[in-house]
Amino acid sequence: MTIAAMKDYFSHRELGVQGAVGEYAILVPLAQREGKLCLLFETRAETLVGHQPGEVCFPGGRREAGERPVDTALRETWEEIGIPAEAIEILAPLDVIQDISDRVIYPFLGLVSPAGVAHLAASAAEVKNVFFVPLDYLLDYPEEVYRYTVSAQVDDSFPYERIGFPKTYPWRKGYMDVPIYEYQGHYIWGMTARTVRWLLNQLRTMEGLPPARKQP
Repeated sequence: MTIAAMKDYFSHRELGVQGAVGEYAILVPLAQREGKLCLLFETRAETLVGHQPGEVCFPGGRREAGERPVDTALRETWEEIGIPAEAIEILAPLDVIQDISDRVIYPFLGLVSPAGVAHLAASAAEVKNVFFVPLDYLLDYPEEVYRYTVSAQVDDSFPYERIGFPKTYPWRKGYMDVPIYEYQGHYIWGMTARTVRWLLNQLRTMEGLPPARKQP
């Protein structure tokens, strides 16, 4: 083992996220609908096993070997709702998400052309339906956010004495915010809503708008 070998190895290695058990990418699709700029959502098919059936989400999926995250998002969008890559203009990558199960998600904001919207064709095997939500509606939505605690569950096998710390060691707790948006009977929550909330906060900052109103 030499310094030169280390430099060579790490200079050719693609950077990742430590501890990630899987990498995924999603498209956050914008589209014009009835004269309004909207976000496009899908509802997962009820027949999906192990993939949160019935939940509202953005198109996306697991990154394949050698695939760029943006290409994953475009491929999954084509497979799930029939919009081809050439009908989507990628506007920007959004902040990466790492969830509590150590999945890493790369979101991309993309503008779908009118021709792309016309191509919409949900895959019956993966998608129950698709729907559009106006951005103005979401920006005006009173913020509804719930929080749960993530705490360490350490069993008696942990070697406290060997490392010189007591069993009362104050393990750090984490917190996860769960926003919820409702639109015409559709409920947007979980990671999808976290992405929406992040995007809305960025747009408010961009436009000089005040923070979201709180639920009464």
